[in-house]
Amino acid sequence: MRFGWVLGVVLLFAFAAGCSTDARGEQDRPERTGPPPTRPVAADGPDPAVLAAAGSYWLFTTSTGDLLAPVRHATDSGAWGEPTEAMARRPAWIGQDEIWAPGVIEVGGRYILWFSSPTDPDDDLSQCIGLAVSDTPGGPYEPLGEEPVICSTDGPTIDPFPWRARDGRLFVAWTEYHYESGRPTEIRTSRLDESGTRLVGEPAQLLTDPSGWEQLVLENPALFEQEDGTVRLLYSGGFFFTADYATGSATCQSPTGPCERDTPGTPWHRSAAGVNGPGGMSVFRGHDGRLWTAFHAWGDQVGYGAGGRRAPHVVPLDELPPLP
Repeated sequence: MRFGWVLGVVLLFAFAAGCSTDARGEQDRPERTGPPPTRPVAADGPDPAVLAAAGSYWLFTTSTGDLLAPVRHATDSGAWGEPTEAMARRPAWIGQDEIWAPGVIEVGGRYILWFSSPTDPDDDLSQCIGLAVSDTPGGPYEPLGEEPVICSTDGPTIDPFPWRARDGRLFVAWTEYHYESGRPTEIRTSRLDESGTRLVGEPAQLLTDPSGWEQLVLENPALFEQEDGTVRLLYSGGFFFTADYATGSATCQSPTGPCERDTPGTPWHRSAAGVNGPGGMSVFRGHDGRLWTAFHAWGDQVGYGAGGRRAPHVVPLDELPPLP
């Protein structure tokens, strides 16, 4: 009996030691004070968004393969791990097994995943925006409510970007296409309540009237506030399946606009060698205090028909072309 008790104690300590090293949960990992992984992800991962939280990083993308909400966790070796499923279950209101352009924000110790998805099984343009919540950064995220939170009967509503201004106020921006009425595409925004899940007041327009290189497309809004208080808007234009897809910039009078293009007629971030059609950009602040971007781009093969993939890139904002 005594031998069994001693053996049990030894095994218990051995198990605990193993759990604290080789099998640590994400909440027990040492806090990361440095940058996120920047090694290229050799896989398809459109519309990437990085969450810096709990001393680590998580990379979310549009649906790929069999994963509804793919998420990759930063590893101790400085790379992105294999994707896992972030969603606890399929939201009741979505009509297809896919979500687009996720955006994640931490509010009051809870993590809120914003996403868009078609509501009609037979109509890819029936996109609306919904929410899911989790107590941990990597999920599982439980869908919030039985209906989308932003929807339009005039065309797809896509690409939500939740963000926090320097004064602590919460906002979400998104794109609205108006295929039914023929009105110009617009990027819109709304203040959020303290929970980060409900819109406050009437939405405002940030940007509209796409033309030139934008080719009638304005999407993937991402906003941030500079040290001097200037609010900047980054957005995608052009057709995503071409090398002409690119990212533009605008300066806004406030988090609710209006915004004015910095270089009308010219994108801010465009194709370069081996990085074609860069877009779907999001912005986040790393644990190192720097502003970072996450965007997708084709490699040398552009388009899925040519065997290409839209791989995620994570790059410091100050290593991209200077903002006008």
